[in-house]
Amino acid sequence: MSDLENGMLVQHTSLGLGKVVALEPNAVHVFFAGSDARFATKLRLPMALPLLARAEASNAWLSALSGFALEAKTGRYGLAGTWLPHVDAVARFQEIYPQAFADPAYGDGADRRERVPRWRKAHDVFVETLGGGEGERLLAAGDVGGLVERALRVERHVRPLHRDVEKASFEEALKDLELARGYFAALFDLLAAPAPEQATFDALAAAVAPMAPGASVESHWPIVTLLPFVARPDQHMLLRPRFASDVSHRLGLELAYEPRPSWATYSALLRSVEVLLEKLRPLGARDHVDVDSFMHVVTTKPHRPKPQPALVT
Repeated sequence: MSDLENGMLVQHTSLGLGKVVALEPNAVHVFFAGSDARFATKLRLPMALPLLARAEASNAWLSALSGFALEAKTGRYGLAGTWLPHVDAVARFQEIYPQAFADPAYGDGADRRERVPRWRKAHDVFVETLGGGEGERLLAAGDVGGLVERALRVERHVRPLHRDVEKASFEEALKDLELARGYFAALFDLLAAPAPEQATFDALAAAVAPMAPGASVESHWPIVTLLPFVARPDQHMLLRPRFASDVSHRLGLELAYEPRPSWATYSALLRSVEVLLEKLRPLGARDHVDVDSFMHVVTTKPHRPKPQPALVT
């Protein structure tokens, strides 16, 4: 192909799907979706043209990716220095947990501020109080107050973990029992589906929309995604807007972020989380709780570089 343009998605015969980030008279710089490096690949022209074709597949994350800058020393275009290749992210995680997810200190509950034991406890409480059809039974009986009480009992275990700057209060959102009735009906429909699907997600997002009318639409995301994540961490994921947006850029996850809860954003997040989970399974990761913990550790914990050996003189 000869009609290369900045920003277009291309398919390379061996390197896969990529995005053109810069064009020079004798070279094209392409950032490939499967790359663990923060630099675009520099391909010589015209030799590379037979290997490139306009991409038929789309990739919302790759399309939205920006911020490439030319590094004069290397002559290559790279993402910001905060980009973390997967191998570096794993190294950071193992600075905290040397045996990764099998480390004795991981999720042992010794530190009450740790994320994993809180999410696991919340899941257990959900199963005990709302699982096995109990939530649906309470809803059918019209006991919305009982549903709210049990849901808040679950949420209190993880309340410190899902606060966003513009977060609407989960407790405040459930105060209107009629709106709460619609929320729980949509929640149980979502959880009953064999896999996450657009129709049930859209219904849950629509049920949440009037529950926090004075809050920003971004703050609806934690309300929509919290209990699905707690109930089914094998399938669902909590989306905290600021954290998710930061992590997507630092770890190269597709997000296609929209401030208002949407299936496009949520399904992109789930795809990215599944890809990351498969990469982490050899280290002992089980579900999306482990993915959440990994993302939190590698992007928010201080990095402790290994000490360099002293020079012998």
